[in-house]
Amino acid sequence: MLALEKLIAAFVLPPGLFILISLVILIYLFWTQAGSKLIKLLALLLFFTLFFLSTAWGVKILLLPLENYGAAISKPVSSAYPLVVLGSGINYNNSGAELSLHSRQRLSKAFILQQQLKSKIIYSGGIALDQSQISEAEVAADFLASLGLDNKDYIAETKARTTFENAFYLKQWLTKKQVGQFYLLTSAYHMMRSAAVFRSLDLNFIPVQTGFIYNHKFGWLDYLPNQKALNVNLIALHEWLGIIWYYLQGRI
Repeated sequence: MLALEKLIAAFVLPPGLFILISLVILIYLFWTQAGSKLIKLLALLLFFTLFFLSTAWGVKILLLPLENYGAAISKPVSSAYPLVVLGSGINYNNSGAELSLHSRQRLSKAFILQQQLKSKIIYSGGIALDQSQISEAEVAADFLASLGLDNKDYIAETKARTTFENAFYLKQWLTKKQVGQFYLLTSAYHMMRSAAVFRSLDLNFIPVQTGFIYNHKFGWLDYLPNQKALNVNLIALHEWLGIIWYYLQGRI
């Protein structure tokens, strides 16, 4: 009975509802021979795209290669090199801003390592393109202070808004301070693009992944449309498109 409830719920709530609607439209087009071949092809493409992005099939093909790569190249920490943390965005509100979940995850890992190594944390994150308020690095400073980090152990890079800008502005600071090597901290899914950009600028870093966003064993429910799969697949798709875009621009 519970399995039946889960099955029904998967197609009553979005994104399953949208997949069901697209399936009904698809059946109607082929059953009644309505619409041109192009319309039918587009409807078919829409259905399979929605289903792919909303299930574990998409996670396996889009996300897992990114996270597996991040895990594979990640190294253990030992020496007291600076901990460079890449921002993952903030959510602005009427009273200011708060860090995104992935930003908090990266900073929490950095804080744990900082307590172990007694090194400095450098956070790279500027003001979002459509905002004019506080920078992400400033919000990160407050978060780390709440964890107990001494302000003297924190350095804010407040200009970067993209992964490439993270590397570009950090290189300026690292060169100025004559920092030869550092730990690069970011989420496992983001490591492939980040590492490629930092390598392209000849930066000497040790990759350290800060966590996964989909690391549980797959069950049959994961192959039904679900919100979590859609969310993580969109994140992964953003990464792949970012990698392609940077490659076309000659940045990696």
